[in-house]
Amino acid sequence: MSATPSNPLWLAPMADVTLWPVRKMFFGLGVGLAHTEMVSARAIIEKSHVAYDMLYRHPKEGALVLQLFSGDIDVLLNGAKEALKVNRFNALGINMACPSRKVMASGGGAALIYRPNIASRMVKELKTLGLPVWVKTRIPSHDPSDAFNWCELLLASGADNVAIHARTPSQGYNGKSDRKIVREIAESFPGMISATGDVFSVSDVLEYIEMGCVGVMIARGALKDPFIVTEALKALGYSVGMDDSPGFRIDVFRSFFADLGDIRDNIAMPLLRRFLSCIFKNVPRASYIRSSLANAGSIVRARELYDAFVDELKLTFQF
Repeated sequence: MSATPSNPLWLAPMADVTLWPVRKMFFGLGVGLAHTEMVSARAIIEKSHVAYDMLYRHPKEGALVLQLFSGDIDVLLNGAKEALKVNRFNALGINMACPSRKVMASGGGAALIYRPNIASRMVKELKTLGLPVWVKTRIPSHDPSDAFNWCELLLASGADNVAIHARTPSQGYNGKSDRKIVREIAESFPGMISATGDVFSVSDVLEYIEMGCVGVMIARGALKDPFIVTEALKALGYSVGMDDSPGFRIDVFRSFFADLGDIRDNIAMPLLRRFLSCIFKNVPRASYIRSSLANAGSIVRARELYDAFVDELKLTFQF
C-alpha cells in the first residue's frame, strides 16, 4: 500500500487529538496525509481497548500513518504486526520525538536519539513488514553535524521519510524550532525530509517547502485554526474547491459534531474543547457560545446548542 500523499501538507500525530473524527475533518479540509496519535506498541499487544480505539480508521480517510512508540525492538515489531491485523495503514511510523518523561523513561520517544543502535534496528525490523517506515524525531543537539549524522543513520537503516522537529528533547516545547538545521538536512537528503514544529501560519508552511522539505506536518497550529490547511494549500497552488465563508466553516464543524456523536462522550467532549477557540471566531457573543458548548455535558446537547446558535447567527447576518 502506497504512502504517497496527495499534497505536502500533513496532519501531525497529536496525543489525545488525532483520533478518526479529527483526522476525517482535516482530510475534508484537504490534508494530503494524516497520522494516528502515538500508540503504545505494548498496549496493542496487551489488547488494550484504548489502544484498539486508536487503530480505528474511517472509510473516508486518506493516506494514514500508524505511529507507534516503544523502547523495545521486539515489542515494537510485534505491536505493529498485531495492529496490521486490526486495520490497514499506508505506512508505519516510529516516534523518536516525544519528550515526555514517562515515554523517555521507557526508552522510547526522544530517548531513542540517545540509543542509535536500537533506533536503527527498529527501522530495519519494521521494514520487514512490507510497508514504508516513517520516523518522527527531534535533533540530538543544535550542532548541524549531530543532526546530519542522526538523520543519515535513520535513512541508511531504511527509513522512507524522516520528519524533523528541530528542538532537542530537553527543550520540550520551549524556545523555537531550529529552522537552519531543517534547511541543511533537507538539502543534504533531498526528497527524504519533512518538517514539523512551529507551523502556525501559511508563511511557515511555505518557508519549510522552500527549504526543500517534501512535506510539512501541522500540529498545534491546526488546533488554533484548522482552516490554515485550505489557506496554505491555495498558497501552494492547489485547487481546493473550498471557500472561507461563514457557511463553509459552519458546515465543517457540523460534520465534525456528527462524527463526534459516534464516539464516547468522555472522549468526544475533550476533543470538542480542543477546537472551541476557532468556532464562531470573530462573531458576537463568541465567548458565551464557546463556554456553553464546553459545558454542554454531552455531544448530543452540544450539537443542539451549536445548531441553535448557528440559526441565530444566520438570522442576524443573513449568510
